[in-house]
Amino acid sequence: MKRGFAILLLPLLLLAAGCSKRTEHEGEKRILRTSINKILTTLDPARAADTVCQYMVASFYDTPLQYSYRKRPYELEPSMLRRMPEISENSTRFLCELRDDLYFQEAPCFPGRGREERKITSRDVVFSILRLADARVKSSGYWLIRGKIRGIEAFRKRTERAEEGDMSPYDAGCEGLRILSDTRFEILLNAPDPRFLYTMAMPYFSVLSRRAVEYWGEKFADHPAGSGPFVLTSWKKDYQIRMRRNPEYREEFFPDAEEMADRNRPLPLADEIVCSFVKQPLAGWLLFLQGNLDYYVLDGENFAAVVNERLELAPSLIRRGIVLERTPEFQTNYIGFNFTDPLLGRNAELRRAISLAFNRRKRLEYFRGRIELANGPVPPGASGHLEKPGRYGVFDLKRARAHLAAAGFPGGIDPSTGKALVLTFDQAGSDTVYRQMAELLALDLREIGILLKPEFNNRARFLQKLAQGQTQLFRLSWTGDYPDGENFFQLFYGPNAGSSNRVCFSSAEFDRRYEAIRGMPDSPERREKYRKLAQWLTEECPWIFESHPVAFLLKHAWVKNYRAHDFAFNRWKYLSVDPNERARRKQKFQPLSMKELRNE
Repeated sequence: MKRGFAILLLPLLLLAAGCSKRTEHEGEKRILRTSINKILTTLDPARAADTVCQYMVASFYDTPLQYSYRKRPYELEPSMLRRMPEISENSTRFLCELRDDLYFQEAPCFPGRGREERKITSRDVVFSILRLADARVKSSGYWLIRGKIRGIEAFRKRTERAEEGDMSPYDAGCEGLRILSDTRFEILLNAPDPRFLYTMAMPYFSVLSRRAVEYWGEKFADHPAGSGPFVLTSWKKDYQIRMRRNPEYREEFFPDAEEMADRNRPLPLADEIVCSFVKQPLAGWLLFLQGNLDYYVLDGENFAAVVNERLELAPSLIRRGIVLERTPEFQTNYIGFNFTDPLLGRNAELRRAISLAFNRRKRLEYFRGRIELANGPVPPGASGHLEKPGRYGVFDLKRARAHLAAAGFPGGIDPSTGKALVLTFDQAGSDTVYRQMAELLALDLREIGILLKPEFNNRARFLQKLAQGQTQLFRLSWTGDYPDGENFFQLFYGPNAGSSNRVCFSSAEFDRRYEAIRGMPDSPERREKYRKLAQWLTEECPWIFESHPVAFLLKHAWVKNYRAHDFAFNRWKYLSVDPNERARRKQKFQPLSMKELRNE
């Protein structure tokens, strides 16, 4: 453990011990207490661009489909729909039927209206999808339907010409969104897309009321009135958001609940959720030790304090009933080569030399079990994942120097200057981790004679430099939107250059193969084609395929039904707590000495 961290933590541990004895009386209510470390910016589904906003949106709104909480591999299932959509043979028509027990929550936008006036119909679904394409909304989710739904671009152009507040473009509708009845609607696509189903389970596809949007106007993002499992009770921005169980939530049960009685209890299982904004990791750690947070994701410093080199939890925490959950994330960290840069984009030998000089083992040592090495663009669990590294995914200085000479820079010398080749390396931050990553890469490249110039930016400036092609090397990550390799391969698709294709990779060969696979349904043939495409990418070296992160979460024994899940944005409805067990255990909490916590 770092000595400074230990000194800082000691008085906080003593404070935690004292606070834990003053157990809050919660009665029989199941109150789940959790936290976020990023500011919650919106509750508008169309603008929920980050995971914090998406989790919150999924608490108040519902989607046509959802992921099974218990099945692996991940599997879609009906949520608001009565059954899975009927899909035409060519995957261009999706016929959907809504359940009969869907109601928007009581809210000021439905004054004096009976329950049936709040019933959700196909019109609400179509309105919600169209809103993603409304140019005035500026939805970060428009990419999901851009160019896919028939006539969606024509609708968007009408919104570009419309005044703020003018809803007439919605009245004109869209060719590819057809309302067949109050409960039946269909979605028509321009081209086959078997993966469109995944879109219907994303928070962007949350169903909302036109009446609520019109009533609240610019304040809509602060006043959710959906049909999700919870109802907002208070939101003190930058401090805390509270919600209670929605008594009108559609009928759903969790047959795999840990407690037998909960298997017959309608979802959501928790009565209330209290989510606090805790910016400082040390403060969150203290609240967890007190038992005032029910689970907690370890950050770097706390991880080193309580988890040993064998990735085992300190015995003192195990005795408290605390459980350590290891969760591989559906994300790939990479170092990108900017293909608009004439030096890197046109010189595959230089990219290969740098890839071979990249020492992945140093990253494993630095992150101490919090990453797994990446062999290609796709993380484990999806088609296209590679079990072994390619020829340029290994550390080999001899080969790196040979490729560097073939690139025209023998010994790392730039012939135009007679001096060492200098490359820039951009990142979206300047804290310790970013500086360590820059230092590690600089050491790697120094081994083959290349000098690295680190650039530390705030995120806005970093994204601006990417958009304007002002980078050479940069470090970034991509978190999968759905459990299919397509979501990672599209990061190299030529037409996506400047957006998700951050390196602006351009290859007619890749585009041809990607387009041929994209319309195929899942099959062994498709999976093999993706595997070969991933191998082909490792030869081209558009990225240094760095790592897949692993999250470590601590939870108290009174938390029930927690399961690691990359796409269950609505997971809070499955979670429960045992208030009596919480009270018993908190009463027995004793002060923890540094020796007990160290886990040596």
